Amino acid sequence: MLLADLAQYAVHRAFHAVPLLWRFHRVHHSVEQMDWLAGSRLHLVDVIVTRGLVLLPIVMLGFDPIATYAYLGFVSLHAVFIHANFAPKTAWLERWIAMPRYHHWHHAIEPEATDKNFAVHLPMIDRWFGTYYMPHQQWPSGYGVSGLHLPDGYVRQFVSAFVPTKRHRSG
Repeated sequence: MLLADLAQYAVHRAFHAVPLLWRFHRVHHSVEQMDWLAGSRLHLVDVIVTRGLVLLPIVMLGFDPIATYAYLGFVSLHAVFIHANFAPKTAWLERWIAMPRYHHWHHAIEPEATDKNFAVHLPMIDRWFGTYYMPHQQWPSGYGVSGLHLPDGYVRQFVSAFVPTKRHRSG
């Protein structure tokens, strides 16, 4: 899990930092209402690159297929969970595993939350790299990217990622 989340962190951070990659990842960040389906709003290129680069070390290191399938099952359910719009009272657990509030801050509209909380499962990775952001007992006031409005519909959003823009989350 640690190895996969370190790979996920690096890939996720690159999708925010590299303008070409951001054009694909912004589809996910264009969500303005967080709910359990927000984790499924992804550009196909984002999915292929991220999943491929995260699974590569798992496959290359020869993890047992059963362990790999168990990991895939967990991450699928966890992605739905961290995007959900509810607040389980588990402050002690938030320190060790990503919970909805932690990931909601990754999607927050607040400028101070921009490019924070890249780890998908283990928040300690963000603490290690200085990208952890979690205001005490607060939730974001909104979601999305200021000034970003993608076209409606899957095909239009898919195509829009191939068109350069001047707007970037970090700048």
